[in-house]
Amino acid sequence: MDYTLADLVAMSARSRPDHIAAVELGDPDRTFTYRQLWQRVGDLADALRHTPAGPHGPMVATLLPNSLDALASYLACQVAGVGAVPVNTRLADQEIAHILTDSGAGAVLAAGECLATARRVAGGTEVIDAAAIQPSGRFRDLTADASRGRRTAVVFYTSGTTGLPKGAAFHNDSWVVNTMRWGWQLGVRADEVMLVPGPLFHMSYSSFALATWLMGGQVRIMPNFSAERACDEFATSATFAFLVPSMTLMLLEEWKRRGRKPLTAMRSMMTSGAAVSPDLLAEAFEMFPNAEIQEVYGWTEAGFATREAKRPDTVADGTVGHATVGSDVAVFDEAGRPCAPGERGEIAVRTLCCSAGYLNPATAGTTRRGEWVLSGDIGYVTEDGRLRVVDRKHGMIISGGENVYAAEVEQVVLRHPAVRECVVVGQPDERWGEAVVAVAVLHPGKTLDSAQLRAFCKQHLADYKSPRRLVVVDELPRNSMGKLQRFLVRDMVVGSRE
Repeated sequence: MDYTLADLVAMSARSRPDHIAAVELGDPDRTFTYRQLWQRVGDLADALRHTPAGPHGPMVATLLPNSLDALASYLACQVAGVGAVPVNTRLADQEIAHILTDSGAGAVLAAGECLATARRVAGGTEVIDAAAIQPSGRFRDLTADASRGRRTAVVFYTSGTTGLPKGAAFHNDSWVVNTMRWGWQLGVRADEVMLVPGPLFHMSYSSFALATWLMGGQVRIMPNFSAERACDEFATSATFAFLVPSMTLMLLEEWKRRGRKPLTAMRSMMTSGAAVSPDLLAEAFEMFPNAEIQEVYGWTEAGFATREAKRPDTVADGTVGHATVGSDVAVFDEAGRPCAPGERGEIAVRTLCCSAGYLNPATAGTTRRGEWVLSGDIGYVTEDGRLRVVDRKHGMIISGGENVYAAEVEQVVLRHPAVRECVVVGQPDERWGEAVVAVAVLHPGKTLDSAQLRAFCKQHLADYKSPRRLVVVDELPRNSMGKLQRFLVRDMVVGSRE
């Protein structure tokens, strides 16, 4: 279609220049109209326009705190004709350096507390201080370019099943369609007030916010999640938000502390990222009496695949609904045959707007079976046609809405001089969904405790990936062929107490 999300947001800016586009929530709050938003997009684009091309074309890595710039930079990259590489600000220096090298980024756009990190890890790559880009006051028009649709719009890096983060690239056409799907399927309206409680370097939070701008609504950006501020927003202003279960739990605690007064401004809540329990949903219905509660299932490479509007009389543990518009969801057995309802297998999706592939596919592993994108999750289709997710095939742990692959953490734990063998698993956790736990066999005569291991891992991994607990064992369970029985390790951790 040869349009970008920037083109569509520009249309909103032209039709309603004086409407509020964004509010940065802080002390004080900072408000931006659509005219000011589009001017900022243009100013950022001017600073990025001459980024040199790397092995995958011109790429700009963004290392930005949650702010207007963190969202506007996606659009600025599209206007400038470069691919955006949003970087998780919680990653360790080594992880960030890998992403810069893997993507071939020709520049890093950074600001605030992230600026020092960018300068520390960038090596010879140019670092651009977003705060130093001065406003020009110009309102730039749309520019025609018949080749934009197949250009790389964005590369989202996901935790790797084999250790290193891997970059999933999306073309402009795919990201436009996918973002529109979010708006259509989830009911984002022109009068929406979308609260952004999570990091905009994530595909989910950025896509929700951009879908709101396509419709001409208002985006309210939290610098960091605060249950206290979120409760205020949902009581008076915010009509829509994506909340991972750990956020919902913290909100419930604050809501109860305030006397359980209903938060009536909310009309739609979306949840995803970890299993949400029926008990948590029951309290969420009471907290948000005017809201439709929707659960979405998906993953970076395939977008969102299923949706379920939760209702008290049909809630079932683990169900995530039916296929979304533009998606075909199926479950396959190990031989690649489609599974019958009730039969477990690996979940896959065939969709019109999935990732174009990994930047470096040789190191990414197998994620496709023909036109089907494989999830790495195990599930089945219920008799009423809903998908139910029951397990993960490749050792993925979801902690606080963040994906953590066991293999990535295991490689770091094994570098500790006291560790001989290691398995990393997830332990159910009321607040975080799952906590990262390392189960290790130590070298003879060596000692190690949880705090020491966590401090070591944080030198190489983001804080949320570092094990919160260490379990030391004499040996790891294996079958008669010597194959590790990860499920027995998980059962041992779940049933143990520190």
